[in-house]
Amino acid sequence: MERKNLTIVGGGSTYTLGILMSLIEEKVTFPLKSIRFYDIDSERQRFNAEAAKILLQELYPEVEEVIYTTNKEVAFTGADVLFLQIRTGGLEMREKDEQIALSHGCVGQETCGAGGMAYGLRSIGDMITLVKDIRQYAPEAWILNYTNPAAIVAEATTRVFPDDKKAN
Repeated sequence: MERKNLTIVGGGSTYTLGILMSLIEEKVTFPLKSIRFYDIDSERQRFNAEAAKILLQELYPEVEEVIYTTNKEVAFTGADVLFLQIRTGGLEMREKDEQIALSHGCVGQETCGAGGMAYGLRSIGDMITLVKDIRQYAPEAWILNYTNPAAIVAEATTRVFPDDKKAN
């Protein structure tokens, strides 16, 4: 199987290293040539990327390149697969979404209820921008969405990009 170039969008996420561990477990069925981390928060992603370099050196030395960047062109050009896990507004806005909803007696969780709806609506614009930017630099890449609430984000991107069969 051909080795892939993977970009993790939202590379500063606390979930990134867990995702990386899953990729290491699947290296036979989903072999990787390179991993790029992209995030707007360079400091957060630096910690993840440096830890990833150590993990990969020990557990997946077949990965030839690990880079992290805040530059979309560098992150997206040549990518075969992009894994999107963004959090528009950061943890501060997640907390507000949950607390505001709960203060009105509604579900405040990030994937459902009033909190999830607020988070989903806030995420849509950033996701549409990301897909447009990805298509500029990697027109044939697969785009896998892991941004919550996934159903709202997927519905929005499907409506905006109805002919893009490699997104979502």
